[in-house]
Amino acid sequence: MGARILSFLLGVMLSGIGWAIVDPKGPAGARLGSLDLGMFEGHRAFIGWGVLALGIVALLSAVLPRDGPKTRAKGPPAVSFDAEPEAPAEVHDAEAPVRSVRLSSAPTPSALW
Repeated sequence: MGARILSFLLGVMLSGIGWAIVDPKGPAGARLGSLDLGMFEGHRAFIGWGVLALGIVALLSAVLPRDGPKTRAKGPPAVSFDAEPEAPAEVHDAEAPVRSVRLSSAPTPSALW
């Protein structure tokens, strides 16, 4: 919801700036201060219409409904706190030799290091 609000505000702002670049007369003939585009002054119409179109796209993305399911399909819970502990699959013999397994791939330290 927050993204839609920010998109709406960005769309309003960009549309206003784009229209101020395209038509600096302003509403009801009130003269607005001209936005100086510097060396891009020759491209005023392209820049203004581009910013205006970007603002309209941001407004539409905030207002139009999104596609997709409204509810998520819920699977089994990742953790069940009410579940009983499972019995071990096999019981190890207490007198069986214990094997050690290295879990890291780092070399074993030697006397030289």
